[in-house]
Amino acid sequence: MEHRSSIEELISELRRYVNLRMQRTKFVIVEKCVYLLAILAFVCMAALFIAIAICYLSYSFVHLLQIFVGAIAAHAIVAVTLLLAVLLLYRQRREWILDPIARVMTRILIDDEEPK
Repeated sequence: MEHRSSIEELISELRRYVNLRMQRTKFVIVEKCVYLLAILAFVCMAALFIAIAICYLSYSFVHLLQIFVGAIAAHAIVAVTLLLAVLLLYRQRREWILDPIARVMTRILIDDEEPK
């Protein structure tokens, strides 16, 4: 009888342990998802503000260039400059975009360290 009671207690403790581990895993998943969403929201807002700033700066640069080369040439110069910047970004996408994203995702999802 006593042997059976010990096994039942052991099984009960094992179930409790498994349930606690599952809850902890769920909390860790939620924590990491929230952290990723916060990073995504920050990056989206920063990209929006940077895009707005680039629009204002390019418009100001067009007005400055109009004094020296005329309106059509000023717009063309700014357009070519922006296209070259996009081409540079495309050429460097692995070093500037993909690798940093991979490092952040690896640090968040695989490493056991707490997110800061």
